Amino acid sequence: MSREPVRILAPLGFANRLTRRQLIFGAAGAAGATLLISACGDDSSEPATSDATGATGAPIKASGTVNLYTWGEYHDPDLIAEASDTIGVDMAVQFYASNEELIAKLEATKGNSGFDLIVPTGPYLPQMIAKELLLKLDKSKIPNWGNIDPVYLGREWDPANEWAVPRDWGSTGYLYDSSVIQRDLVTWNDYFDAAANEASGQTSALDTSDNILGPYFWANGISWNTEKQEDLDAAEAFLVNEFAPHIKAFDSYPSTKIAEGAYSLSAAWNGDARQAYIRIADAGGDPEPWKWVLGAPKTEIWMDHYAIPGDAKNPDGAYAWINWMLEKPIAFRDLSYIGYNMTVAGTRELAEAAKLERLDMIYFTEEQLAGMEGGVVNAAQNRKVEIYNKVKAAAGG
Repeated sequence: MSREPVRILAPLGFANRLTRRQLIFGAAGAAGATLLISACGDDSSEPATSDATGATGAPIKASGTVNLYTWGEYHDPDLIAEASDTIGVDMAVQFYASNEELIAKLEATKGNSGFDLIVPTGPYLPQMIAKELLLKLDKSKIPNWGNIDPVYLGREWDPANEWAVPRDWGSTGYLYDSSVIQRDLVTWNDYFDAAANEASGQTSALDTSDNILGPYFWANGISWNTEKQEDLDAAEAFLVNEFAPHIKAFDSYPSTKIAEGAYSLSAAWNGDARQAYIRIADAGGDPEPWKWVLGAPKTEIWMDHYAIPGDAKNPDGAYAWINWMLEKPIAFRDLSYIGYNMTVAGTRELAEAAKLERLDMIYFTEEQLAGMEGGVVNAAQNRKVEIYNKVKAAAGG
């Protein structure tokens, strides 16, 4: 496997294939310039489909159970339930909190993982390919492939799109209860300060190494892709000694606990943060005191994919699910639930026509995108995981 870092989005050469409207450029520190998608995919390019709905034809049918290993709160439960009648498979879902956890599970059970479908983040794909953890795609079994907006294809981690199907993308920030923290929070420095003060003991952090270290680096004007020893040492000292004592929980899906009143400050991915407002209202609470902050001055941009483990027992069922998810109306339903920008062309238009709530938490402005930094899996990854484990130990998490 190449030791070159894998960038979150496309290499600069990809710019020649896109229009000005479809991209902007942002700095990615030591990793070099990183291509960022504008205003959430633009959705202006129309794929070749046989009807106005975005479906190529009748859904592909399969049988048996599809064991899906994925992020929490990441799939519309109604679609999970409907899969049996629509595509003939029963969906069994298990959850992980980080890409590291996903890879460790597949490695530990290689040949007998029990999973048919997974949802990894882009930069982790090369190491999964190198470890022979994935099945190469048979695109003849994904006739709705053409519904994917071309802007999302040809990424550096899978340039020929041989191993994974782009699903959605998003970013990271935090939510805070303004009835508890009665001042405006704007930056990652504000997040850390509130955690140490008004929200001490009531703060949740995302349960991944990248999302523990990233906010510290961004708060201090450092690329989260840094490999410098002094940067990593400083991050460890601050996060272990000054941040960890205030953390209540490491929670990659805090929306449910927020609705239960467990936290007053939570780092969150934008879609889960959006779900928190819905869950608070569904629980009979008032979501208005909760304020969403997209991380600043920098934050991340990520893209997730569907992929099939090499030891999948029901790959045909996995293909049937993937193909169904690439139908435009189905992708829109999934978007409506999870709150992330889907890769299927035209879904933004459907979201705007439906007047979905809090669209500003799904679709970002060019100014916001300019502050997003792609991640890499580089030589510092093991050290980052070590720091993350020390933070968890210091917090008792």
